[in-house]
Amino acid sequence: QRLGVLHVGQRIEEQADFEKIYKNAWADNANACAKQYAGTGALKTDYTRQRTQWGLIMDGWNSLIRYYKNNFSDGFRQDAIDLFLGNYSVDEVESASPLHVKKDWKFLALPIIMVVAFSMCIICLLMAGDTWTETLAYVLFWGSASFGTFAIILYNGKDFVDAPKLVQKEKMD
Repeated sequence: QRLGVLHVGQRIEEQADFEKIYKNAWADNANACAKQYAGTGALKTDYTRQRTQWGLIMDGWNSLIRYYKNNFSDGFRQDAIDLFLGNYSVDEVESASPLHVKKDWKFLALPIIMVVAFSMCIICLLMAGDTWTETLAYVLFWGSASFGTFAIILYNGKDFVDAPKLVQKEKMD
């Protein structure tokens, strides 16, 4: 009322159009910030607008994408932020780049083997063989192959994570 937006006696709760515009602006702002920070839209923005089943599904999808990006593809982003903010200083004497790390064969082979084995297990379940013993043998083989590669990946989990490679100044001092 002091700013002249509302008349004397008017309440903000009575202005449905303004409330809708205001909430949508905040939800759009949350999406923009979340895309910069996490790589996906904000979670639960449909609470601000109107909660729907589709919003719940999109929150689950965005959470899965965030989990993947955070663990397997965001190390470079943190390196860029550290370099930009001056948390890492480039050593002019050192010729080798600290960003280039040689990856072992397992980083590509094991996830591919796991996906192929899991897919074959599902295909064997859906396309049953002539006898149930034949189907069971195939499912057990491909299931154990997918479980085995998953166990190896879990055991070597820290090697698969895309961690930042630059060291912060405070840690070097």
